[in-house]
Amino acid sequence: MFHPCSASTILIGTALFVGAVLSGCSHTSELPREDVLDETADVDYSVIYYIHADSDYLYHDNSGRPVLGNRRVLDKARNVAENAESGEVFIFYQRPERRILGLFPRRSSRFYHYVKGELASRVNYRHSDSSEEFLTTEARLHNRYGTRSGKENQRKFFLFYGHEIPDDGGKNYHRTKPDIAVNTGSFSTGVQRFLMRDEQQYDLIVLSTCNNGTPVMADRLISFSNVLLASPQNLHLSHIDSESLDLLESEPGISAVQLARSMADQTYKRLASEIQTTITLTVYDFEVVRNFNDELHAFAMAYDSLGSRHSFSENIDCKQVPFFDDDTFSKGIKTWYRPARFGRQSHTDGHSGWGCKPLMENGRDR
Repeated sequence: MFHPCSASTILIGTALFVGAVLSGCSHTSELPREDVLDETADVDYSVIYYIHADSDYLYHDNSGRPVLGNRRVLDKARNVAENAESGEVFIFYQRPERRILGLFPRRSSRFYHYVKGELASRVNYRHSDSSEEFLTTEARLHNRYGTRSGKENQRKFFLFYGHEIPDDGGKNYHRTKPDIAVNTGSFSTGVQRFLMRDEQQYDLIVLSTCNNGTPVMADRLISFSNVLLASPQNLHLSHIDSESLDLLESEPGISAVQLARSMADQTYKRLASEIQTTITLTVYDFEVVRNFNDELHAFAMAYDSLGSRHSFSENIDCKQVPFFDDDTFSKGIKTWYRPARFGRQSHTDGHSGWGCKPLMENGRDR
């Protein structure tokens, strides 16, 4: 016999489920905190991590153990944030977007906001527009939760961890959001959304990606950043170490160039002990590079006009291009380079610090 209490129980359960689903349809969900931090606190610097995890970042360490590189980066970023006692750290952990019962979107990505070493907010979020411009959602969260520090000389740093950012196209960069285009143009525009004032610049941008230490990328970023740390070639699913950001606490007067070089040096030493393949890391001092940026831009355009690029190949050294002016383009940069321990590149003496895509001619590499 059907009992009326059973009907009410079913109705209540259904209502709770529907309510949970509807609440899950919102774009963000903040995890509650017992203590409330001062949102107007003055901080000396701001660090933004963007960790792309919506793809395959599995690799194996020296002992053969499988490692999710993006998870390791997240752990290190949170350690840096907890040590940033005079700074503010934003961590965006962009994960694959899932659906409840295959129908209702979930807030799968994570946003962590630290102020002076303390976790101020933790937010689960998703991208409401499946074809929005890159970094739009993340910039909105940054601008909403930031402290609005009144310090005019606040230093700003942006660290991007992911796969290679292509010069054009970029659909399918996100496995579960394939219509969000990620390329040098959309990246440049997206990164600028985090700057709170028109005249504000980044002290340092770090690209922990393959093949993005290029004339094209430099040309995109040079107007609003003072220093770039990137790899002109392949990072082999490794990542650039960021622990040197702790120097902002122990040596607050450290320059962006010195900080970038410390990060590059630490990363180089670790990679040299772990891998047998080529290692190439370059610090670009844009204060110097700006003096010949017109020539660098002209080189990139001239090289592009020679023919179709092999977009999915590893970069070659730009000095292999006959009209590359090594004397000019070597100014303001420092490169950490070690050739592969084996193969045709194992006897290469050095690297210009600039990467270029190989060109195609009649369907074959030049």
